[in-house]
Amino acid sequence: MRSYARLPLAFIPLLLTLSAHSEETIRCDGKLLGPGRSRIEVLRYCGEPQDKIAYLDEKVIHRRMANVIVGSFRETRQTGTYTETSRNTVSHDEPRHKESDRPVAQSMPTHTHDETKIVTDTTVVSQSSYTVLSSYWDCMKSTVYVDEYTYNFGTGKFMTFVRFENGRVKSIKFGEYGF
Repeated sequence: MRSYARLPLAFIPLLLTLSAHSEETIRCDGKLLGPGRSRIEVLRYCGEPQDKIAYLDEKVIHRRMANVIVGSFRETRQTGTYTETSRNTVSHDEPRHKESDRPVAQSMPTHTHDETKIVTDTTVVSQSSYTVLSSYWDCMKSTVYVDEYTYNFGTGKFMTFVRFENGRVKSIKFGEYGF
């Protein structure tokens, strides 16, 4: 019965190792590559990808703010937020690339605010009462150069999708087995 009690203790180092490497990484030519590495390094060690997509992505982060009075103090609170990108505003009726039939990313539509798109509702309810004086939207626009690479390392290995933003690895995701 004692051998069964020791069995879970044997898995603790494995669990600690897995939790330490929570970000996705790939190993190419003996090098471990993950978020923050440059596109040039990935190309040097992993070679040319099977598929490349490059585009300019415009983002607008919309933050709903409120000026409130709590007791005798006046403060500003963020009460909600959502993000729009030029990639998720493309409709199916938009022009498409001829060779890949992918939608062509358009510029951001006219600047409006949509309460139904708020994904992070951060309205804070405090113990004391407060009065909302006014509310407004704070919007920040940024432009990001995006490259998306698809690597097929062959049978028995997972397809790898690497997303670069401004020349640096932003995320790595794995798909089905390659061919």
